[in-house]
Amino acid sequence: MIIDGAFIHALVNELNSKLNKARLEKISHVTSESFLFQFYFKGEKLKLIIDLNANFFSAYITDKKVPNKDHSQFLLTLKKQLEGGILDSITQHQTDRVMLFNFTVYDFIDGPVSKVLVFEAMGKHSNLMLIQDGKIVDTFKKMFFETGRQLIPGATFEFFPTNKKPFDHIDYHMIETPKNISASYMGISMKLATYLFENHKQISELPLNPTKDITKNTGYFFDIFPNDHQKKSYQTLSELCDDQEIINTQFKQSYDLFIQKQLDKYNRKLGQLELSLDQTRKQLDDKTFGDLIYQSGLNLNDKQSEIIVYDTKVMLDPTLTLNENAQKYYKSYQKAKRGLIHINEQINETKALRDLFEEFKTYLSFASQDDIADLENDLIPYGYKAKKKQVQKKKSSPNILKIVDQDAIYIIGKNSLQNQYVTHELARQEDYFFHVKDAPGSHLIVKAEGLNEKIIRKASMLAAYFSSLRYSSSIPVDYTQIKNVKKIPKIPGYKVILKNQKTMFIDIDEDLINTYL
Repeated sequence: MIIDGAFIHALVNELNSKLNKARLEKISHVTSESFLFQFYFKGEKLKLIIDLNANFFSAYITDKKVPNKDHSQFLLTLKKQLEGGILDSITQHQTDRVMLFNFTVYDFIDGPVSKVLVFEAMGKHSNLMLIQDGKIVDTFKKMFFETGRQLIPGATFEFFPTNKKPFDHIDYHMIETPKNISASYMGISMKLATYLFENHKQISELPLNPTKDITKNTGYFFDIFPNDHQKKSYQTLSELCDDQEIINTQFKQSYDLFIQKQLDKYNRKLGQLELSLDQTRKQLDDKTFGDLIYQSGLNLNDKQSEIIVYDTKVMLDPTLTLNENAQKYYKSYQKAKRGLIHINEQINETKALRDLFEEFKTYLSFASQDDIADLENDLIPYGYKAKKKQVQKKKSSPNILKIVDQDAIYIIGKNSLQNQYVTHELARQEDYFFHVKDAPGSHLIVKAEGLNEKIIRKASMLAAYFSSLRYSSSIPVDYTQIKNVKKIPKIPGYKVILKNQKTMFIDIDEDLINTYL
């Protein structure tokens, strides 16, 4: 979904027409990162979802049955502060990706009180904040920025700083490239900037026609997609968002449940193994106790319940002789030594499996429906029971992502099967390998005569995007030639070690990524 300021502008108009002057009856969680606001207006119940998930962030009306999840402290604050209030209006901050839900809540002492729920639809920085009298009452994500902006309770609320102008009127006399539009005007994605540059249109001239590009599984407030793509039109933006959310989650649900169940199992097992390791390490002291018995100078045929040697108390079994107690301690020590080897082997094996399923979780987060069959094949050996399907002809190769430029070809694996294929079979010794540093992610191969800064930055950004660090900043990405990449033996999945690698630190530009993909 392309969520930019122009999309938000159209969405605000739509939601205002439905929710203006409605009473907020109830707030609940849908997921840990999304909220359900239930309104009542003129005999009609309306459900608004605000989703902060970095993969799908939006606000939309739904008529579907929505589950209620556990409470959070932020949810309790919203319920206390807003339930029973009237939604006076929904506005947009200039032309940015910021929606303001303006409420009037009646207080028994103070009477009508104005409160604002601010939704910042900012990708990985998406946030929800409750503001009163210019101060932050509470915020879903507590955040600090290098600009000095603070999103914490009690702080003065400030909008995200920008030098861009609202897109009320675009002056094409000063525009030389689509990037000039995106860089100069607030709320314009690169996709929209390219369209505007090619057609010299103003935002106000664009028709409202909510459209989903089925081919690319994305959507926008009008048809901006290639003519040869399969598309679907909607009556409202809410219908588009609601449908997109279902597509993004339903086909992944069974995989997500299985992966999380396995992660929970391995984390529990690791906890138990670490406890056993501590207990077994303590048994190594038994050798010292055995030695002390022999060093005591006492009659080894005596039977005692305890002795003190060199200020150390040694507990004994009174039914055994001192000699038998010493031998018992030595046997316990030998058993502990063998146990440590076994427990450490189990810990290493369990950590490897846990790390593998962390990789699977990462791969699932950016898997498309075309990728899911490859991921399923990765999961089946670990107990995943695939749903019965019609017999299909086996694919000759995994479904990999390939991006072709004039000076380079970028090949991206998005799960273990694809990673093995692109690195082991497609790549040649002179090709280049990119991978996020010390974290799960895609294997990215660059086929080019040589590397320049443009290729390195693009490959690094793609490798960072298809990784578990996608929503971080200054992401480290290692790169080297394929001849310096070796598979780690006897480890689940397809992990490699690198030598002679260099590291690029990169921030992800989502607009730029959209142009790549």
